[in-house]
Amino acid sequence: MSRILRAAVIGCGAISERLHVPDYASCPDVEIAALCDKDASRAKALAAKWAPDAAIYTDYKKMLKESDLDCATVTLPNYLHCPVTVDCLKAGLHTLVEKPMATSLAEARKMVETAKKAGKLLLVNQTQRLIPAHIKAREVLQSGLLGKILHVNGVFGHSGPDDWAPGADWFFRKKDAHFGAMADLGIHKADLIRFLTGKEISEISAYTARLDKKGSVEDNFVSAIKFDDGTVGMLSASWTFYGKGDNYIIFHCEKGSLHVNWDPNAPCVGHIEHPAGRIEFDPPPPVEKYPESWGVDVSGHFVAACLGKEEPFCTGEEGLKSLQVILAAEKSAASGRSVKV
Repeated sequence: MSRILRAAVIGCGAISERLHVPDYASCPDVEIAALCDKDASRAKALAAKWAPDAAIYTDYKKMLKESDLDCATVTLPNYLHCPVTVDCLKAGLHTLVEKPMATSLAEARKMVETAKKAGKLLLVNQTQRLIPAHIKAREVLQSGLLGKILHVNGVFGHSGPDDWAPGADWFFRKKDAHFGAMADLGIHKADLIRFLTGKEISEISAYTARLDKKGSVEDNFVSAIKFDDGTVGMLSASWTFYGKGDNYIIFHCEKGSLHVNWDPNAPCVGHIEHPAGRIEFDPPPPVEKYPESWGVDVSGHFVAACLGKEEPFCTGEEGLKSLQVILAAEKSAASGRSVKV
């Protein structure tokens, strides 16, 4: 019989409400032992729906001292990711932290080193690695069917946190978030490009702008990227895609192209050059354990990694490499020149 882990969620905002807590609640190998938020009413509301026996805290340090825990998920404003994650790891908890994992390389390295010293897992919630269409795309690219990758274009944009997570004003404050759309959404595609291609981005030239949102961070980000093997591409993110968002990635290869999540009715499509043809690839089924599930089962995969049942889907080391891309982009936008990653 599998051991039942005791989990805590620190931060009970929109991402915990819609993803982390429901995923935990639907996983048979874990129980939600504690919920922590500075606003106790948010934690209580989540507990009422998903975890009626969970202890409620407004101070995570008190929670770490009082609760018997095995693992924790950290979903706080970006500037708190490092200190809270480090405290969880030092308390002996496997820890899953939201992206971006930190606001600097020094913080990210501290988190990785703390995990190593503590002998605990550190995972970063780069959710797009778990999307079924992306799993299939990686399989297709690795098969060699389309030949060598020559050009990549990754785009992620929606109408912004004010629409997706009303009231979460910290997203727009540089002191709390450090980044805007560039790391909220752009890091998803930067990580996904690395994950799907197996290539590392070696240089980036970026532009950022604040065009419509109030605050002190960018709401738009575009960049040209170069890989360590000379492959080139584009990476962009936006909080001003009003009316209809986009979340796709396209690979142009020697023998054709692969369009992933470009067409909602055909999430993974190959276009072959010779002989000309179109192939629709069937992604694996999504993991849907509850109504409105995202189909990726983030907490379930985290728990499985904690129990040694599967490999971590995105380690701290991997999260750090993707953060390096975004930090280089930030430096490029500020300096007006191309920056090595």
